[in-house]
Amino acid sequence: MSDVIYPIIGIQTSLPFYLTGIGTCNPEFGIKREKGLISHLFLFTTEGQGILNVGGNSYFQKEGDMFYLAPGVHHEYRPNSSGWVTNWILFKGEKAEDLLKRMGFSDFEHCANTDTSVYLNIFRKILSVAKDPLKGGEKSSVLLYEFILTAADLLLASTKEKSGMGSVIEPAIVHMNEHYTENINLNLLARISGVSLQHFCRVFKAKTGMRPMEYLAKKRIAEAKTLLLNTGESIGYVSAAVGYDDQNYFGMVFKKYEGITPSDYRKQRGLVII
Repeated sequence: MSDVIYPIIGIQTSLPFYLTGIGTCNPEFGIKREKGLISHLFLFTTEGQGILNVGGNSYFQKEGDMFYLAPGVHHEYRPNSSGWVTNWILFKGEKAEDLLKRMGFSDFEHCANTDTSVYLNIFRKILSVAKDPLKGGEKSSVLLYEFILTAADLLLASTKEKSGMGSVIEPAIVHMNEHYTENINLNLLARISGVSLQHFCRVFKAKTGMRPMEYLAKKRIAEAKTLLLNTGESIGYVSAAVGYDDQNYFGMVFKKYEGITPSDYRKQRGLVII
């Protein structure tokens, strides 16, 4: 269930910075903005997974990940799993650009594995006061400044760490997302990432909270669920379509993550294929 607010902009334009939009998208369907936004954007994930494309690079998004985009930056983001939940804040202001630059923000900033409780409470307060048509603008501005300060501590804390560990696994993640139907192994993923197998596995687990082949399996099962619900193809066809040559093994993996067999999953959701 989504909760989105776009305040009516009036006298708050005289404030150093002011809210132009805030919301929770559940689920997030994604969007492509060729010319970027006219507002500044903070977006963070609280559930599910997504992919952000900006500056010619792809960034894996999961719970605890946040990014900032300045106005006019071309970008695209899309879900990488069912149930991707995003929370976002849009804002403007005469002092906004100068403030962010003084704090060290570039046109794009990204961080992973943050403690969402640190800033989720502020976000919810802004979402609440933004509904007030009389004093919402002023109250939102005060809370927005608090949110920016908190986000700066997270996004700008360790540029070296962000550019190092994150960039190692991104090529492998993109490859798995685009080629999950093909034969993929750890050696291939490490080679794509340009690091040793041991280092790749260690960094991948640290950044995503799961092993590389576990990520691949979850991606395949997510795609399989879509086929099971939206097509009448056989289980064998679905198995092969998501990269499993062995139908029995596919069934074992599916049950491991979903708790039921592919056939039962299809039946429970009202589609029975004779």
